[in-house]
Amino acid sequence: MANDNGLVDEFEKLENEKKEIERKEEELKKKIIELAKEKGTGVLFGNHKKCLIKEYEKIIYPDNKSELINLIKQKGLWDDLSIINYPRFQSRVSKNGIDKEILNLIKKEKAFRISLRDINDFQNLFSIGY
Repeated sequence: MANDNGLVDEFEKLENEKKEIERKEEELKKKIIELAKEKGTGVLFGNHKKCLIKEYEKIIYPDNKSELINLIKQKGLWDDLSIINYPRFQSRVSKNGIDKEILNLIKKEKAFRISLRDINDFQNLFSIGY
């Protein structure tokens, strides 16, 4: 049987390292977003990967969703949104295709998606003639 202290201590160490890596990752994401904004671009390049940065509007639902749900029902949208389909709701909000009373119950904030791709994928687009 393994030593409790050793396992728990190793687990604690990994948890602390994970938190530190996540903190550094968030710092890097912020720096990447700022650099992309400064350059006015949605693509940054590293030596091996390209980084795609896409701004989007993120919906923040109210803590108590009952008023939002009741209003959606009153407006006859419940069948379409009864299981709040986040992408569909997001699309309607983004296209101003939703009632203002519902919009008043949610918050919107700017957010960013960051993803890495192989540089060769981007270069291949040019070599094929796109």
